[in-house]
Amino acid sequence: MGDPRLELDGEHVSARLLPERGTHGGYSLVIEGTTQSHVNPDDPLDLQLEYTRLVASVIDGCREPGVPLRVLHLGAGALTIPRYVAATRPGSVQHVVELHRELFEFVLDVLPLDDDVELTVEFDDGRVAVERAARTGGGWDVAVVDVFSGAVSPRHMSTAEFFDQLDQLLAPDGLVVVNTLATAGLGMSREVIATLAARYEDVLALASPAVVEGMSLGNVVIAASSEPLAGEEMLRHADTGPRPIELLRDAALTAFVGDAPVRRDDDPVD
Repeated sequence: MGDPRLELDGEHVSARLLPERGTHGGYSLVIEGTTQSHVNPDDPLDLQLEYTRLVASVIDGCREPGVPLRVLHLGAGALTIPRYVAATRPGSVQHVVELHRELFEFVLDVLPLDDDVELTVEFDDGRVAVERAARTGGGWDVAVVDVFSGAVSPRHMSTAEFFDQLDQLLAPDGLVVVNTLATAGLGMSREVIATLAARYEDVLALASPAVVEGMSLGNVVIAASSEPLAGEEMLRHADTGPRPIELLRDAALTAFVGDAPVRRDDDPVD
């Protein structure tokens, strides 16, 4: 038997924290058999999973180093990105929306936040929270959409209507960051990009070329803003892991998206 503190058999979710995972230790959060997050509480800059490095790179590239940010997180996981933001941008104000209270409390019981992390939380469906303007109102510099049920991302948090509502919570130069899983044919990633491109002036994506070519599992992380994005700076931060990272924007992004449709609330669902 393992440490019972590292296992959650909750009413709505089952999860485990697996210790000593990754090159430098830390814990992997496994939910319903799928690894969702990795966190090193001793070193919040130790981002073992590729998608967390990509999300962090987009955030790093959106402002000068060390500048505090107001960040809205839809989806908590092991709080890897909130810990990273707090460590790299002291004084940042962060708010998390998490569906499962029991999961959030399970993670923090084992891996508590440092006292200097300024973070509030509410427990609800992310779309519902956005519709009522979260708990602390608007003016967010960054909104991170990283919500999964196992390996599935809920469709209602990837439509044009959802992003219309989310945009109302952002500062005029605010940034939306969406983590998508590279499903078969990359359909979800393509459609989310098409949906964001219909609203925002500048959209880009970061991913491994192997993922873009459909040769490997992984994630496509998308950034969108009404203001120009520092794509090359984001790529410089991102392209430091064990496999290369590609920046998709302009013609390359258009070619990747192809004829993918904009997602809408009233689309028929198979």
